[in-house]
Amino acid sequence: MARVAGHTPSWLSAPSPGFNLFQRATDSKPAAAYRNGNDKDASHGPSRTIAHRGTEVFVLVGNDIRWSDLVMLKDAPKNTQDQNYRASPFVLKTPVASQIKQLVVSPHGDYLAILTTHTVHIAVLPDSSHLSVQDTSPLRIKTFQLGPTAHVLEQAPVVSAIWHPMGFMGSCLVTVTQDACVRLWELNRDSRASFDEPELALDLKKLANATSSDQDFAASKYGTSKGFSPDSVEMEVAAACFGARATSDEHGWSPMTLWIAMTEGDVYALCPLLPSKWEPTPTTIPSLSTAVVAKAEAISQADPTPEERRIVDQQQKWLADIDAQEPLVVSHADTLNEFEVYNRPANPPAVPKLQGPFYLNPEPDYDQITDIFVIAPRLDDDALMQEEDQDDFLGHDGLSVGIVCLATAAGKVHVCLDLDGVEAQWLPSRRAAFRRRFDEEETFSELLLVETLTTSETKNSWPTFTPTTTSRYGFFLSSNEGIYNISLESWIAPLEDELINPTDSGAAFRLDVLFDVEKSTVEQILKRNHGSVTSVAPACLSIVDSDLGHFILTASSSQPQAVVLDLPVDRSLYNSFAPDETPLALPAPSVRQPYQPSEAFFATSALPGFLDSALQRNTNVRRADLKKQVVFSPVNLDILTDAHRLLSTETSRLGAAAADLFRRCERMRAELSEQIRHVDELSKRADAVTGDDDDGQGTDQPRVVGKERIDERMENARNRSKELAKRVEAMRRRMAGLGGKELSAKEEAWAAEVSSLSTSLGETEAPAQESIATDDDLTSRLQAVGELQRALVARAKEAAEQQKAIAPTPQDDESEPQDLSASVSRIPVDFRKQKIAQVMQMLDRETALVDAVMDRLGKLKGLGSSISSL
Repeated sequence: MARVAGHTPSWLSAPSPGFNLFQRATDSKPAAAYRNGNDKDASHGPSRTIAHRGTEVFVLVGNDIRWSDLVMLKDAPKNTQDQNYRASPFVLKTPVASQIKQLVVSPHGDYLAILTTHTVHIAVLPDSSHLSVQDTSPLRIKTFQLGPTAHVLEQAPVVSAIWHPMGFMGSCLVTVTQDACVRLWELNRDSRASFDEPELALDLKKLANATSSDQDFAASKYGTSKGFSPDSVEMEVAAACFGARATSDEHGWSPMTLWIAMTEGDVYALCPLLPSKWEPTPTTIPSLSTAVVAKAEAISQADPTPEERRIVDQQQKWLADIDAQEPLVVSHADTLNEFEVYNRPANPPAVPKLQGPFYLNPEPDYDQITDIFVIAPRLDDDALMQEEDQDDFLGHDGLSVGIVCLATAAGKVHVCLDLDGVEAQWLPSRRAAFRRRFDEEETFSELLLVETLTTSETKNSWPTFTPTTTSRYGFFLSSNEGIYNISLESWIAPLEDELINPTDSGAAFRLDVLFDVEKSTVEQILKRNHGSVTSVAPACLSIVDSDLGHFILTASSSQPQAVVLDLPVDRSLYNSFAPDETPLALPAPSVRQPYQPSEAFFATSALPGFLDSALQRNTNVRRADLKKQVVFSPVNLDILTDAHRLLSTETSRLGAAAADLFRRCERMRAELSEQIRHVDELSKRADAVTGDDDDGQGTDQPRVVGKERIDERMENARNRSKELAKRVEAMRRRMAGLGGKELSAKEEAWAAEVSSLSTSLGETEAPAQESIATDDDLTSRLQAVGELQRALVARAKEAAEQQKAIAPTPQDDESEPQDLSASVSRIPVDFRKQKIAQVMQMLDRETALVDAVMDRLGKLKGLGSSISSL
């Protein structure tokens, strides 16, 4: 997320021409004077009273549209008396009588849509060169009323006006009214008829209940009686937007998909919604062809339903009509790029099927929906381009599914995933609808609710979204509480990895862990003054410019408020030259929003006007009577009561503003005293280092302070380091002399082997990790040799005893000659001698082996003691 680099700059603070751009004139009418009599609608709906064309801004002040350039305001001289500088902004005069609620600039900057609660006007914007003209008179611009019979006071209020991202020359406007009517206008300044009747008008309530494409879906015209419909409440539109901005890295269906959010929480989609002439991006038609061909191939290998087969057939016919056209190549005046213009296919018809409602799963706590924002899925580069062209074409990272964000009046933002995606769908013909089987189940669309973000809740607020060009998955939320910077970047890459490499086992657990650990970032970058916000706060602007940086602009009670954010930098472009991102020695100071004086300090008192109106209401009271002594009468009592009520309101505002200023001054004084204390501590520490804290009394040596003291300490430290280095070198040489020559690699390996053998024999204590015995260890082998020796010795003793028992004696020869002869006959003499010789030979070998091992161990023990002494 971008870091806040600064708040409202000085060239937008009072007194400056930038501050005066937002100030209301003293002789201007109040906002209540422009209301059309419907107070409920006046406070209902979004407020977008600031628009921009590049760095040029159009600001609504009262009911006047002011026009200026932020770069010119930034570079304005401090001396406003300069003849080469235009001190006052341009005022664009329009014939709009009602209070203006929204200003929307066309993609190419040619038109400005001016919206009130019920009407829409289209103004032709002048060229930027007019800003350098010194004439201060108001500029009357050419304005057309859009839909003189469709958008009037007797019809439903206008909710949204969106310029179509694929409109021809950026002149296609889509208006959405509260009664779920969508009108598509193709504007031509040379043809007034294009402003009178829409090119396409749809009633979503009729379209939701339609079964075939032969029905009438047109919106009701002026003067037509309207009956009761059960969908009037559930299909009350809150906001609408297109699914993409028509860039080359977005999926082909997204820029032609209109998303509509209802106040009750339902979400619908219209795809494709196209004008009669439209400009696709270079990747739109190839991506659509690839997607439709892949879907048709997948369905041919499966058992599709008749509905799925019909949808694929209609998409193939629609693309075949586009492929058969010869596009018209045009170039825009503001760019050097050339674009291809196609005609809208005639088959299938221009009216798409209304897809939805999309149910949120799991179902959240619904509140009144105020705005909708959609992030298009990333274009599949692998399926579109060949392998050798991928690196040269797009290479953008992102999510392969769409994201739908819904804002509520309670300050919550529901972030949902469109896993199935929205594709082009049309209603079947009457014959196809008649052949439809009644046993076919109706399909339901779902949006997976991933996260619900919570912001501060305020009353009478209408939160609105503002996209930004610096981040694909970042946007701003404006409310009466302030401006919030929301970023979804933290879980985009892990989720895309999970979607690219799907694994059924443990997928639900991994996703739960992912969304529990990786949370979206919400940061309040600007806080509004509660005392100055009396109505719906206007939505902010996001301007990215080399002179301004990432500039966020809004207004509050005729006062500009701005935030400057750090621009994202791709360090991979200059890694060899970029400095390391090491932490600074001192932490970066926190950027605080500057103080802006309350409007109560500048507002003129309403008491003079009140006296004039009181004299007009009471003909018995003259102005001279007001300067005389107070006479007790009902008329004077009414005047004093009303004056007291008026003055109490004004003094209350002044008191609140003064109290806020007093609190800020007290906080500033406390912070200043704290900073002085810190500076004093640092000064004492610096004096201790430089020696200024020592007055030199009690010593005969000369006093050394300042740079000489620091140099002396540095020299002493260097001398100590040199002495330590000399001692270490002397110790190393002494140890090398005691040990003789350095051991070779074989000698070191042999010493390691001796050490391990000594450890295994129990001569020394082995480390904990080397104390585990194995089956083929030397200890087990030595124990086996010992056991074998003892067994052989026992067998040898038994054989010797048997030999003694068998050997003849004189007494035996005389007494038992028969037994001796019998024993000799049983055991042959040669065999007996042979066995005894083998036993003795084995005993000699084992004895020699044990003696050799003991001798070697004694030598190794002496060598080990000499090595340890080194």
